Amino acid sequence: MKSSISICIPTYQRPKFLKEALYSIFKQTLQPVEIVIGDDSRDDLTENLVLDIKKECEIPISYTRHSPALGQARNVNFLYEMAKGDKIVLLHDDDLLLPNSLEDLNSCWDLHPNLVAAYGKQYVISEEGDINIRLSSKLNQYYFRTSDRAGLQKSSVEAALLHQFPNDCFMILASAAKAIKCRSHENVGNAVDFDFGLRLSFEYSNFFFLDKYTAKYRFSNVSISKNTDSTAQSFQIILNTDFPKEVSWAKEYELKREAPTAIIQLINYGKKKQALDIYFSEYYPLFRKFSLGGIRRFLKLFLP
Repeated sequence: MKSSISICIPTYQRPKFLKEALYSIFKQTLQPVEIVIGDDSRDDLTENLVLDIKKECEIPISYTRHSPALGQARNVNFLYEMAKGDKIVLLHDDDLLLPNSLEDLNSCWDLHPNLVAAYGKQYVISEEGDINIRLSSKLNQYYFRTSDRAGLQKSSVEAALLHQFPNDCFMILASAAKAIKCRSHENVGNAVDFDFGLRLSFEYSNFFFLDKYTAKYRFSNVSISKNTDSTAQSFQIILNTDFPKEVSWAKEYELKREAPTAIIQLINYGKKKQALDIYFSEYYPLFRKFSLGGIRRFLKLFLP
């Protein structure tokens, strides 16, 4: 299917990783019509990098440096509005696309022309870029990106709720991305990506999981997922959202799965009352309370 694809990259203070992300785009077997970069950096290192790369790049690059910084949600919304293609791929500045990514994801529309979004499996890579096969397999299993779930999803809501729909490296109709937009940090905290996917799934069906590796997810010391309360925020979003009856099992499953991490994140953020609420809820069952991890969490809740 012929398409015009825009790659949207929000970036902040990571020129080295951004350079790698850009070069992963240059290697695509299907080239995008443009790369759109929104930069929240405090210094001009990223700007200088992009200016240098633009001199040798055949793909048009639209670069905007935000001062003051927009923050994650507003930056992504800015990029979506700027995008000219009929499809968009959101790429975080520390992640990478495999050379086949755009071509393979775009081909999903040949199978199902009414798709709204398509995504594949992700390799886990270190800060240095080395692939960890064991963690990659574990990650994809954890997020239900497995061969038995390949193809058009029966429930897009279930796919989003279980985090099968990824935080980035997905391909989406530009019209849908522009319509849904990201909600602000004030509304959803650090769970901006999860909240976007969930609201997308309520408005649109036809999510497609391609049982093939299309991206590399970098797990580094500066990864957003490691340094925020994003799981605690997504826990609250799920808890306070009314889901169709057919995915009620997935809501309970996901709340129980996220509870241990949510408790730790809330403790780390000094929100012990909220952590206690989860600790004594039905989503943190007795066997977890008496596990070694559960005892550690209990001690952290009551020790200064």
